[in-house]
Amino acid sequence: MVPMKKFQELRKKSNTFIYKSYEIIDNEEKVILKFHYQLDEEGEITDFFHQLSLDKNEKISTDFAMENIVFHIGMAEAISYYKIAVPKEFVIECGTLNEAQKLWFAKLYFNGLGEFIYLNSIDVKQDELVHFTSTCNDKTFDKISLKTQENIIIPIGGGKDSLVSYELLKDEFPDAFMFSMNPIVASEDILKKHPEHAIELKRELDLKKILDFNERGYLNGHIPFSSIVGFISIWLGLLYKTKYIVLSNESSANEENIIYNGQRINHQYSKSIEFENDFREYISSFITDDVEYFSFLRPLDEIHIAQLFATFAKEYFFTFRSCNVGSKRNEWCGKCPKCLFTYIMLCNYIDDAILQKIFGKDILDDAQLQELFDGLSQSDALKPFECVGTYDEVNYALSKKYHSYSQRELPYLLKNYKPKDTPYDLHVNYNGQNNLPKKFKKILKSNVEKLNF
Repeated sequence: MVPMKKFQELRKKSNTFIYKSYEIIDNEEKVILKFHYQLDEEGEITDFFHQLSLDKNEKISTDFAMENIVFHIGMAEAISYYKIAVPKEFVIECGTLNEAQKLWFAKLYFNGLGEFIYLNSIDVKQDELVHFTSTCNDKTFDKISLKTQENIIIPIGGGKDSLVSYELLKDEFPDAFMFSMNPIVASEDILKKHPEHAIELKRELDLKKILDFNERGYLNGHIPFSSIVGFISIWLGLLYKTKYIVLSNESSANEENIIYNGQRINHQYSKSIEFENDFREYISSFITDDVEYFSFLRPLDEIHIAQLFATFAKEYFFTFRSCNVGSKRNEWCGKCPKCLFTYIMLCNYIDDAILQKIFGKDILDDAQLQELFDGLSQSDALKPFECVGTYDEVNYALSKKYHSYSQRELPYLLKNYKPKDTPYDLHVNYNGQNNLPKKFKKILKSNVEKLNF
């Protein structure tokens, strides 16, 4: 069965997704959020139960009405279950969205599922994908207003970018908080190194039911996970009365992987400046003015971040992980686009012997990675669906590395590589599209000026 036919058949059979309820449990030890969703397959109902739990401490305050933000966390989390059959009708039984809000979530679901739509060969327009309906129009939410402090919360994924943000900001914000929704050894180790700054958060998917549907031939694929992180981080900002949520998304997150049926398919859509701007406006309009979300690294290229990491985050060389394949085993798989890209970004700034020890080999000398290498370095090849940088960034790093070898020493992947004669502009665009408050821009500038590009 071809994917498009499967999509049409599933939408006919599974024609309604229901956001049934959310529940807030606030006791002495934890704050627990429970979400209930349903998939209606011609009257046959499947229930999904999703949960977030947060360990309480003296820094947390729950003395505000949090229903608004919790309801919205449920709207973001729902996408993990909605994508199983992508029904057109999305019924909300526990809250109300106005027309502007419905349009906002329709855009998030459409663009956030762009890679999913492309890889499943689905032909659908934004206004056709999902139709939101509220059945409890009396359940409305007031904006949350409370006094927050000049402090920061940084989501930690285990990779180099968020570590750069923390290292550059820790002196200005010695009471900074960090949290991770990526339960891998690398992120857990980072939080264990800074227990006084760690937020203990656990996210539990109804995974067995999702896998059961996958085994039965239902749809699967990439979701806009950073949008989920976004809503949860606003909730944490309110609980910790912290003003700034500091993301670590760079400028290259704005570049699409491919254009499909007129849609810009971007694996990193929910890390892009487009989503960031939309999200900031949504939060300010409908949830709160007291927590601000932005990416600290937005003015930078991956090249800048790689050198900042190599300069300021040496203690994490053997603990950071960006590889999605090997991260659960706390290793670099050495075979995926993320391993190859990260190696390329760092190869000019970390000694070869150390870099090869980190990754377990000289990745540039692996002939089996030729196709991935072409996808990263050639604009006419399909850019891998991963969190990787632009062709220009990759070619800048490769050309610089190429000229450091003699012809006899060239590793396999560089033997047929033609370095680019046109220099890549490494100008940091502080005045481009970014949302950095002045004090953060000043900190970033002062650290970047220490580097020699």
